[in-house]
Amino acid sequence: MQPPSLKNREDAKFRILAEVSRQITSILDIDELLVQVVRLIQKTFDYYHVGVGLVEDDEIVYRVGAGALCDDRGFRFEPGRLKIGVEGISGWVAKTGLPALIPDVSLDPRYIWMQSSRTQSELTVPIIIREQTIGVLDVQSEHLDSFSETDLELMQALANQAGVAIQNARLYERARQMAVMEERQRLARELHDSVTQSLYGVTLYAEAAAGQFAIGNTQKAGEYLNDIRSTALDSLADMRLLIHELRPPLLEKEGLVATLQSRLYAVENRAGIKTDLYSNLTTRLPLPLEQDLYRIATEALNNALKHAHARHVRISLIQDACGVCMEVADDGVGFSPDAVAGGGLGLASMRERASSHGWELAVDSSPGLGTRVRTKVEAKL
Repeated sequence: MQPPSLKNREDAKFRILAEVSRQITSILDIDELLVQVVRLIQKTFDYYHVGVGLVEDDEIVYRVGAGALCDDRGFRFEPGRLKIGVEGISGWVAKTGLPALIPDVSLDPRYIWMQSSRTQSELTVPIIIREQTIGVLDVQSEHLDSFSETDLELMQALANQAGVAIQNARLYERARQMAVMEERQRLARELHDSVTQSLYGVTLYAEAAAGQFAIGNTQKAGEYLNDIRSTALDSLADMRLLIHELRPPLLEKEGLVATLQSRLYAVENRAGIKTDLYSNLTTRLPLPLEQDLYRIATEALNNALKHAHARHVRISLIQDACGVCMEVADDGVGFSPDAVAGGGLGLASMRERASSHGWELAVDSSPGLGTRVRTKVEAKL
């Protein structure tokens, strides 16, 4: 098949730029992003081969490609790694940060033949972010002299867009890793502050009980044994909570309702707390919204478990034309919200999370009358 005409390429220029921008800017997984880039370019221009290589240390590494060359069962990215500045046209482009337009690859000493390849001409452009080359976009043709300066300009524009998307994906992954690390540190602190301290208390009660038994004071020893039982049950509840939080999250796969139900079963039910969950949701909510609602719900549930000594917890999720209302209510000991210094019991965290989205969060509680946390999201979903 002959390469597309210059007119077709010009006609496609703005269309492919807009399409690539629309489809890749929201992709936050780098592997998926690269696959979409090469497929879009190959499909639009019917190139024999399109590939993207990324800089890793002192090499350009190719992992994705599209076109007839990749469809050949005998094709392998061999060599899939090219020393920057030493091997191949891609290595030269990565080193210099300049594009390379090769009318006849057989006449270029930098060209490295790949297994099963029928390439005769090639165009390789750098992917540059903040004056640093992070990869290359490579297109190849079965015909001689297939690429023009117009193609070079278009591929460079596409490479620039791909670079921004790659950078966004890397920043997202870095932020996700930092969030995971912060969550692990938080869990470690909770493990130390709750379970470790409780186990230390059990040890002290056990020693005290043994001392009372030794002097024949069985009544006092029995009191210490009751303290051991109470402390151990509290520790068991804390451990169930931590174990649940360490499990892989269900939100992305199962949704908010199923994830809340899993939490109630794994933690509250096993701690002897009766639970109810009511929802009229018929479809999934946007994932970011589900994530923040879940965090607010778990903060309220943690308070009911660890501080309120609740016997019954109820969660309701109601969606109407105005948005979504989530309520977490318990029949615990309650508290006076105004008396909680510094927004304790996680109130500051819940309020900050809600206010960052412009949501309405209300906490109704008083001593002896339980607690109700209501979050209202006013939006058409």
